[in-house]
Amino acid sequence: MIPERRPAKLAALMVARGRVVSSTVTALQLVAAATALVLATGCRHGSAQGAGTPAAQRASAGRAALTRAAPSATDHPPTAPEPEPKPRMLWMAAVGDIMLDRGVARRIRQNGAETVLAKVRAQTRAPYLSFANLECPLSTEGPHDPANCCFRADPKTVQVILDGGFDVVSLANNHSLNAGRAGVEQTLDVLDENGIAYVGANRDKERSWEPVVFNVADVKVGFMAYTDLSFQHGSYCKIDADPTAVYDQIARTKKRCDVLFVSVHWGEEYHGKRSERQRKTALSVIDAGADCILGHHPHTLQGIGVYKGKPILYSMGNFVFDQREGERMESALFELWWKEGGRWQIKATPVWIDRARMGPVYPSTQRAAKIARRLRDLSADLGTQATIEGSRVMVHIDPTAKPTIPAKTRPKALLKATP
Repeated sequence: MIPERRPAKLAALMVARGRVVSSTVTALQLVAAATALVLATGCRHGSAQGAGTPAAQRASAGRAALTRAAPSATDHPPTAPEPEPKPRMLWMAAVGDIMLDRGVARRIRQNGAETVLAKVRAQTRAPYLSFANLECPLSTEGPHDPANCCFRADPKTVQVILDGGFDVVSLANNHSLNAGRAGVEQTLDVLDENGIAYVGANRDKERSWEPVVFNVADVKVGFMAYTDLSFQHGSYCKIDADPTAVYDQIARTKKRCDVLFVSVHWGEEYHGKRSERQRKTALSVIDAGADCILGHHPHTLQGIGVYKGKPILYSMGNFVFDQREGERMESALFELWWKEGGRWQIKATPVWIDRARMGPVYPSTQRAAKIARRLRDLSADLGTQATIEGSRVMVHIDPTAKPTIPAKTRPKALLKATP
């Protein structure tokens, strides 16, 4: 049996498009999150209940006062100043492409849906929010030719997404329309029935850009999704030749959010380095109001960029797929910590897609080190200082720090910040 989705992670109250999802975080989650944040950042989560709250601090101070001599009637002890509120924090996980058809579907039929993410699901379930790009319709209707990359997965395979604890998926990609209008409609039905939020598609095509906004741990977190590809087929939600409307949509959404994630399906397949088009789009999307870009489509890792103190994950690679062995089957699971004031920490844990299950596992030490070095070096080429701690790649972003570009990539035209 597949374990149920994280209890009370999302008490989903969904309003069709532009919808707000009110999230309840359990005490167990807060303890786990606080522990993770202490280990990762040396900070406690600002909204966790217990000793960190102002009320608890005042109560503790009162108990301490009882152990001292009682003041005389003429004493007027000074009033203790209110403690400064601790900054709010957010913890989330993000992964790249999840495709549930073709070879992945065969493994699901053979082994069961619960085997696909069995090795990594503890890590994808743990954060407050988890995001993935869903690279196929979930439908019993419409065209289906997986040998020619026209995908349509059995709706029951949504259990893989549930098993991984994913809260929101992007449907803005070049496979979301593979099964036609009927396939889109059934996909939305399946996701709605299972309480999984989605961005980049809508029953009303013109409203596909509209965001989903979560209120979690007192942080309003928004998600939007677009495709930005050179070919015509793709999704309902695209960055057009004239992107003015898209940037206006992002700016309007940012006014509703503390943190805004924009998912973009872009770049060239199987290219480890981001394109010039990706770079220009990334800068414009952040200028419009995005706080972080979650990229996918190349089916391989690309570097982590930084612009105006905000992270750009150019490509998170594959997460559940059935492609050729090599870099296409080597990827990472990204965890992101945001701290009020604009500080970011990113941890990328290398994963490898095991063809026996068509799902990610933690690779051998040697292979993990190779994946980590590749991601570190790709990020360094973008001017981002990434370090390897154990087998994980870490990026710390201080919004007040001036960006740097390695000397070997400093042509005169690029002396200014280049993510």
